Amino acid sequence: MKKQHYNKTPKYLPKYLTKEEIDAVLDKANHDTNKHGRRNYLMLLTLWRTGMRVSDLVGLKKGEIKEDTIIAREGKGHKDRVIPIGFDLRALLLTYADTMNKDSIIFKIQRRQVNNIIKKYNPKIHAHTFRHSFAVHYLKSGGNIRALQKILGHSSLNTTQIYLDLVGTDIVDDYNKIVW
Repeated sequence: MKKQHYNKTPKYLPKYLTKEEIDAVLDKANHDTNKHGRRNYLMLLTLWRTGMRVSDLVGLKKGEIKEDTIIAREGKGHKDRVIPIGFDLRALLLTYADTMNKDSIIFKIQRRQVNNIIKKYNPKIHAHTFRHSFAVHYLKSGGNIRALQKILGHSSLNTTQIYLDLVGTDIVDDYNKIVW
């Protein structure tokens, strides 16, 4: 029996930014003198440091920020999940939300506005670029793929494994830099 050969469609690899590229966007937002500059910086920093979806960000309530985690409520698929958060980001978020009660939404903004804000600082990226960048940076820093799956809220490990391909691409690029 003759084996059939199928032309495989190339796998879509998400676009991501290096830490230096993310830092450049954050620096622009941090130095924005616009009345919403501080909010914008904090939103972008939160996307970068947590890998959360825009829907999680715009629905984030002050009371969902715990000691070392954020509880993302009713995310994609109406599932709650726990997202680790560093002490410094936690402090910035709570300082920003200082006068709000625990049920207040921190960033009073609509989902579609988030990408418009990002375009202000870098017209070539969108909010999900921060999520992809977080995932790649997490894995490059030695993070566990299973833990990343939980942080990102993927129901299947196969969905998360796409980021391993991105990290693998970087390995080849690094290898090709070697002078033999």
